[in-house]
Amino acid sequence: MKVKIKMRKIVFLLSIVFVLMPVESQSRRDATTSFPPSWWVGMENNRVQIIIRGNFIGVGTATINYPGVIIVKQFPGYGRESNYLFVEIEISRTASPGVVPIIISHSGRTTTHNFQLQQRKKVINPILLNGTDVIYQIVPDRFANGDTSNDIVQGFFEQIDRTNPSAIHGGDILGITKNINYIEKLGVTAVNLTPIYETNQLIQSYDKFAPTNHYNIDPRLGTFEEFSNMVSALQNRHIKVLLTMVLNKMGYQHPFVINRPVQDWIYEKPDINLFITPNNTLFADPYASKEDLDLHYSYYWADLHIPALNHNIEHVRKFLIQNVIWWIETTQIDGIVLEDLQLCGHLLLKELCTAINKEYPKFNFIGIPNTDLVVHNHFWKDGLLDEQCFSHVSDYPLYMEVQDAFAEYKNTNDALKGVYKTLASDIIYDDPVNQLVIFCDGHDLTRLFTLAEKNMSVFKMYVGFLLTTRGIPSFLYGSEVIMEGLSAGGYGFVRGDFPGGWKGDTFNAFNPTTIPSKQREAYTFFTNLLDWRKNNPELMQSEIVQFEPTDDVYAYFRSAGNKKLLVIINNNPNVPRRMETNRFAKTVGKIDRAKDIITGEVYSGLGNLILNPKSILILELTNN
Repeated sequence: MKVKIKMRKIVFLLSIVFVLMPVESQSRRDATTSFPPSWWVGMENNRVQIIIRGNFIGVGTATINYPGVIIVKQFPGYGRESNYLFVEIEISRTASPGVVPIIISHSGRTTTHNFQLQQRKKVINPILLNGTDVIYQIVPDRFANGDTSNDIVQGFFEQIDRTNPSAIHGGDILGITKNINYIEKLGVTAVNLTPIYETNQLIQSYDKFAPTNHYNIDPRLGTFEEFSNMVSALQNRHIKVLLTMVLNKMGYQHPFVINRPVQDWIYEKPDINLFITPNNTLFADPYASKEDLDLHYSYYWADLHIPALNHNIEHVRKFLIQNVIWWIETTQIDGIVLEDLQLCGHLLLKELCTAINKEYPKFNFIGIPNTDLVVHNHFWKDGLLDEQCFSHVSDYPLYMEVQDAFAEYKNTNDALKGVYKTLASDIIYDDPVNQLVIFCDGHDLTRLFTLAEKNMSVFKMYVGFLLTTRGIPSFLYGSEVIMEGLSAGGYGFVRGDFPGGWKGDTFNAFNPTTIPSKQREAYTFFTNLLDWRKNNPELMQSEIVQFEPTDDVYAYFRSAGNKKLLVIINNNPNVPRRMETNRFAKTVGKIDRAKDIITGEVYSGLGNLILNPKSILILELTNN
């Protein structure tokens, strides 16, 4: 019996490997392309590594006869009859935009590859995110299907299947553009899209975290023209656009995996530790051994079909860095988001930050290190390099404390102390108000309403705290209408379809007047707070004064000029609490009027207020 079971496992694993084996089409072998396909005149990063791909192209020698463009060096790719030729060029500021013919001579024959040299559209100088901003995260495949004609694209393995949480569902860029009115009325100031790379994988290609072409938008999401129109439409409404980039991995169907440009382009997957969990402490550990670091980098594949890139290779780093700059310049976005910093080599990050700062001295570059230690979070923000690298980092330490702070199964006063102590650790940061991004939830985190165990009062505590504490809040599409999803059950369940994004949906959340009462209650709570934030930007950039949690009550105060905000949380599930005005008197001062931001109710002072069990009170204070 044991032998039979073992054989079944072997057959099952072999079948997976067979299904995931890379498939190189004839058109891929015969096509001549380059990575990048184009560059610009007048860039600070004017030395460009071009990887030309074509049938046996590596045996040739390249020449360029174009004013202002010279070849600095060239060499063939991996293999005796390589399909890659690396050509590094330098572009002078005197060069003119146009088509640069790269003549490749081999075996008495010549091949011409036309490289595009473009005029820059404009100097990119976005406004940096600060404490007044709120980020709305969108997974394009799951937001809205604005164009059904791109649901099925010839030559792509996966087809649309909304019954499968891990399959393509059909959301696209046009779906976002068609619902910009909703995004604007919601009150957010920035949109963060998960990756939009072409991802022609056999499975799980909906989230685009396993690119198979770094220089294309997945056609099932739309075109560059549609993306540019979306970016312009959002920016015209003063909504910043952030795009998530992927640097640590690529899809198994990527041509650079099927036929590697250099021998060690990706790490070979060891037979052991098939799905190793990243050690987020290791890379900020000053005492970490080289053996542990090398072992960890080389082991981590995201999945059987998603290899890890080898950042020790100079040409891999150049490819990735140029790709990031190419996307910024092509799409004119306001910022990029980089997840899994602990899986990116320090040298890659240093070179990337240097290149971005050189090209765009003020640019929104958000790093997500996923560490629950404040000191290590600071390492990724300011301690990684000699000069500042990321403009912002996520505040995962605070998220880790907040997710359990209002849970009923914990000691309710002690649970609040984790939040209190984490905020007390802000002393380590230069500017926590404007440089820390607080993920309320996210595309790989449990949804807020699920975190609140579907309790509306607890949900409001989460939302109320996250939208009024210091930092830049970021939440996932649909959280405002209490979409649910447990991350432990699979990311596909967290990334559900936004209600109304598809014909035939039960209700249309894009029209809040028609949604069910419970969803409308949550939406109203969200929008009231977001509107208040917009009208009080000074308060959202002010410092916090917090009061130590006592008897399940936690409070904090913010002020700017004559504007004052007091937030009080009663974490007890059963007992109401009366306000103790003496507790806040020295900090808050004389108060004649308190207005509940959510309900609009006005109180004469604080003395008669009662805090209900499991509730948050958000008060705007004034005195005569």
